[in-house]
Amino acid sequence: MATPRGRRSRQLTPEERKSVTHGDFWIPDQERAIYRKALEALNAARVPFIVAGAYAIYEHTGIYRKTKDLDLFFEPEAVVPAAHALRGAGFVTRLEDSHWLAKATMGEHFVDLIYGMGNGLAQIDREWIDHSRPGILAATPVQIAPAEELIWHRLFIGERHRHDMSDVVHLILCVGDTLDWERLVRRTGSDWPLLLAQILMFNYVYPGYRGNVPAWVYDFLNEHARAASSAPPERTDLTRGPLISQFSFTIDVREWGFIDPRADLVREARELPEIRAIVAADAWDERADSRSEAREDVLPDQ
Repeated sequence: MATPRGRRSRQLTPEERKSVTHGDFWIPDQERAIYRKALEALNAARVPFIVAGAYAIYEHTGIYRKTKDLDLFFEPEAVVPAAHALRGAGFVTRLEDSHWLAKATMGEHFVDLIYGMGNGLAQIDREWIDHSRPGILAATPVQIAPAEELIWHRLFIGERHRHDMSDVVHLILCVGDTLDWERLVRRTGSDWPLLLAQILMFNYVYPGYRGNVPAWVYDFLNEHARAASSAPPERTDLTRGPLISQFSFTIDVREWGFIDPRADLVREARELPEIRAIVAADAWDERADSRSEAREDVLPDQ
């Protein structure tokens, strides 16, 4: 059987198919006009950004799904210029959660300005930009998030009502044979168990495509697993669960007494100079309560 890479869904309406044949991701007309306005404003202001979310998944896998918003990723230093550009184009800007998320709204539609991970582990950095590739969205030139970074980012999205396992295994299926696995393994770092878990899931879901993951990756991760199994036990009062899902592991922290590293990571992220500069900027029409994180049930389509 041929690899599914680049295959387009055949469950689209005739209008959607027409847009797909023109190399563009189908978006309802009103949303499309608003997204185009946002993208053109950012391009005119020469603010570097990449498009992630459903559009990036579509570009890498051919899987189409409707999305309620547009996910744009920025280095933290680019967020304030982006907000100014969007305000100038008529958007209302809101600093949603200071260490990773802002929004630009126009009517009922909005654009997410994402510049970090919600769990505080990392900010969007230059590698996202450097390894992106060109694309077209809403008839506007854009850069598409690289598959390696998309996989890394999605390893930490495991909410009960929002789980990105399928995105990860679809990316490995469709572009695994061309991935820069060295970069992905380096990105994952000490969080390697999450990558190993997804690769094992990939093998279960697609047993005929194990070759999409190089043999050295299996060896490397399995050696880490063997070493971890014979290492002395780590501290018993710590849970990394909230790094993946705040909702599912609330009971661990609030009732069972486990220590949550997410709280410290978020606190440290908010003290970074580049994040403090975002908070202090005059680019925001509205601000959410800085003492709380963005609600888990309204997370953007990362």
